[in-house]
Amino acid sequence: MRNALPVKLVEIPLEGHLTEPALAATLSAAAQQIEPPCAMVVDCLAMDDYDPDARRAFVEWHKAHKARVSAVAILTSKASWRLVISAMALASGQRMKPFADRASAEAWIRSLG
Repeated sequence: MRNALPVKLVEIPLEGHLTEPALAATLSAAAQQIEPPCAMVVDCLAMDDYDPDARRAFVEWHKAHKARVSAVAILTSKASWRLVISAMALASGQRMKPFADRASAEAWIRSLG
């Protein structure tokens, strides 16, 4: 039996080409689900690309919500996005890390206690 996650998990699927308006709508819906303590899994496996404005909005949203979200695991198969995710973590001050699969993301969240 798997260990239960220590926090509520808010899941955000992102697909195709991400624009700032699409991200804003998705994050607005996610904000309604936040009940601290919680963590996020952002699934970018079906995402092709993003606008710079969407990336800026993602960083700003996480900067504003980091007190309510303990960690952000981002699923991606794109090696180049791993560096971008590290930069977004620094810019937002949020605990954020890329993962290739959901099991690894959940293991990381579980390890944070």
